[in-house]
Amino acid sequence: MSMRAGLWTGLPDLDAAEHKYQVVACAADVDTVIGLLGRPQCNDGSLDHFGRPLTAEGDPDHNVVLAVRGGWGYMYYVDNVFMGWPKGSPEAPYVNEKYTDFPPGVGVPLGLYRQLLVEFMTTAQRPTGVDWYSEADLFHSWRDQQMSLRTSENR
Repeated sequence: MSMRAGLWTGLPDLDAAEHKYQVVACAADVDTVIGLLGRPQCNDGSLDHFGRPLTAEGDPDHNVVLAVRGGWGYMYYVDNVFMGWPKGSPEAPYVNEKYTDFPPGVGVPLGLYRQLLVEFMTTAQRPTGVDWYSEADLFHSWRDQQMSLRTSENR
């Protein structure tokens, strides 16, 4: 099975931002994508799995948003029955940027991140190598934390 990774660089300057695609068909391609996501100029990425159905409009029936910050990999997974993040390490910091945000504690070490991406590539399903937080589990507490951060940053 294969996927298409879309990678954003140059945000938040939309005029200068670029969105480039990378085919992901083997574990070495997963390593390449992780390396690209880890570059300072890369904001985030997305995955479209070619083995999953399309909607009536011809769009993927899922959305997987990716980011790498330091030694942590971040993933937000959405399909017709689930929306949420992996239960990561409590030490994983939040990512709170203009176009990319992930709650604290949802980042996983890069070795595990690689395993999750390879599993998704192989199965076309939400990876089972971790437990998951549904969006409902974290949405309100994460939004409250974001508001608190914005208030303290604006002081």
